[in-house]
Amino acid sequence: MNIDIFIQGFIPLALAHFIALLSPGADFFILVSSSSKNGKTAGILTAFGIAFANGLYILFALFGILLIQNNQILFISIKLVGALYLLYLSYHLIFSKQRELFKNDKNIKRTKELLKNFLKGFLSAILNPKNSIFYFTMFSISSTHKIPLDFQIIYAFWMFFVVLFWDIFIVYLINSKNNRVLIQKYSNKIEKISGVILFVLGFAILISLF
Repeated sequence: MNIDIFIQGFIPLALAHFIALLSPGADFFILVSSSSKNGKTAGILTAFGIAFANGLYILFALFGILLIQNNQILFISIKLVGALYLLYLSYHLIFSKQRELFKNDKNIKRTKELLKNFLKGFLSAILNPKNSIFYFTMFSISSTHKIPLDFQIIYAFWMFFVVLFWDIFIVYLINSKNNRVLIQKYSNKIEKISGVILFVLGFAILISLF
């Protein structure tokens, strides 16, 4: 394995991907809802559903990018759209306002509807069109003719497992009242810092295209 080439694609992709995960989005609120209403197990199953939906989008994005990689005009256009999308995300994160993340903290009702909780997460993620744009953006960052397919498959697995373990970690965090207080307190600051980092990454991609 050529470590230099691997890192060249991996670092910006992994950084942008993880920074985007830090911001509470639709998936976060689905996890909060499942965990608050049905308990930790339900939350973990919802996290698996979200991860599997993301896994499908990751596969579509990877092979979609590979198919258009030899068409330089189309590939550069995708990369340009991806950079603009990162700038768009960064704008909304930087200027985001403090939100109430845990509105309805009701008594937990345990449920054995395993498939229902999995599908709740899966449908939430698969029906979110932003996910497809996001993963095309991720692979447009890492895809160059120097980076072979096996490296990009490793990137794909990395993103899948990061989504899965991050969402499970969130489930464990939000099941503690003290952690909820901390998340509520610092979430907006994390969003703004994340926005600045995504802006730098998006701007760097734009510069590399010209």
